Amino acid sequence: MAGLLMVKEVLAELDLAATAWVHDQLTRFAVEIKNTTGANRDAYMKVQEQTSHLERVGVELPLNEVASTQDADGNAFPTFERHLYADAGGDFPAKLNDWETVVVRTEISRKSTVAWYRNPARASRSALRVAYQDESGNWKSLQVDFLVISRRDDGSLAASIVDPHGDHLADAKFKLRALANYAEQYGSEFLRIESVAKVGDALRTLDLQDSHVRSAVRQFEGGRVTALYESSVAREDA
Repeated sequence: MAGLLMVKEVLAELDLAATAWVHDQLTRFAVEIKNTTGANRDAYMKVQEQTSHLERVGVELPLNEVASTQDADGNAFPTFERHLYADAGGDFPAKLNDWETVVVRTEISRKSTVAWYRNPARASRSALRVAYQDESGNWKSLQVDFLVISRRDDGSLAASIVDPHGDHLADAKFKLRALANYAEQYGSEFLRIESVAKVGDALRTLDLQDSHVRSAVRQFEGGRVTALYESSVAREDA
């Protein structure tokens, strides 16, 4: 047995078999697992997140949210309406940059918007996470900035991803590709999947549910993704 476990082909087959068995069990007992709480729930989630292959997991929203109302110098953060975790007055404090503020105010000004959610910046269970590989091939997690819940004209609710995207980070291109791939796979489950960037004084949007836009994102090999937002595949938002 010890000798077999030193053979990489055997380890690969063992990993495939174990992954398939775990996936089968998680699928078979999905309802029962969702009904667990506390330490038992955490144990199941830990197993699910240890798979060697990408697995789809749910977003688990907490019952309440603790948010800072001011910065380290005592300056109050601006507040916004319609957040999923608004206070008794209907407001939610958030530290946003100038164009993130424009994006949020634009979204909450729409008559169709019911609520919005500031997706956590860290890879937690309450965050929508998109897996991607960086330039070195290492797996990382992209947390999009905002989720928006809208009411459609038939009365049903639908979620959108709106992600203000900067190109100041080295992996900006890989994150954008990851979101494009995510839209390819799960786009039918969202109303919109959009990446937004500020170009000059204007906000430009890449509609990642558009196959032509996704193709342009995948083929882009430039150093700064701003070029994509400046191109004809992006639209300018009012």
